[in-house]
Amino acid sequence: MYIEFVPTRLTTGGAGKLHADLQQYDVDDQPEGKEHVALSGFRETTAYRLERVAVCRTVPLQLTPAQLAEWREFAASVAFGEYFTLDALGTEAAPDDPQTVQLKFKSFKEKRLPGRFFEFSFTTLQVVA
Repeated sequence: MYIEFVPTRLTTGGAGKLHADLQQYDVDDQPEGKEHVALSGFRETTAYRLERVAVCRTVPLQLTPAQLAEWREFAASVAFGEYFTLDALGTEAAPDDPQTVQLKFKSFKEKRLPGRFFEFSFTTLQVVA
């Protein structure tokens, strides 16, 4: 996985690029809208948009304090709907399918494991139609 973002919180002075392998990458298209069913059984649907939702979880990463700060910079820089580039199956040198996405509000989680290993999980949103 390759992530490129604009570091807006400027806590690390890094380049705004992250690399990691994913142990989970689940993609689902979810329609947003409303549906009304009348007493007669007539059904009316209003479609707002179709969102592509991707749930991502990294493999456990052994990070230095500087690398951990880069992940925290990423979380802070895209926490409020800022766009970033995610290439779930590619790298910077060999891109696969980079997508411009947003982080779902309050979805970024950092999990500390024994031995300075960390695991990150987050959900991205992309409006398809």
